[in-house]
Amino acid sequence: MTLALYVLAVPEFAPVVRSAEAAGMDVRAAGDYLELTTTAHEVVLRREVTGMRTAVWHAALTGGLVGRIVSFTPDTLHLVREDA
Repeated sequence: MTLALYVLAVPEFAPVVRSAEAAGMDVRAAGDYLELTTTAHEVVLRREVTGMRTAVWHAALTGGLVGRIVSFTPDTLHLVREDA
């Protein structure tokens, strides 16, 4: 099973994409979105690494998700595969 996060392909979300790539996620274009995927059991992204402002950080999940949110705070996004 794959864990996937979809983010709008706009410059404001580029830091999330870079952070996801650094966490081992693959990136591919999917229409107006970028699909960030991994077969890893879990992924933890940290806002401080991205340099994003809190409001933009909280908008990172508006594109959708295939998986489960363990926690989503002003500082971290912890995701796991649905089969986990």
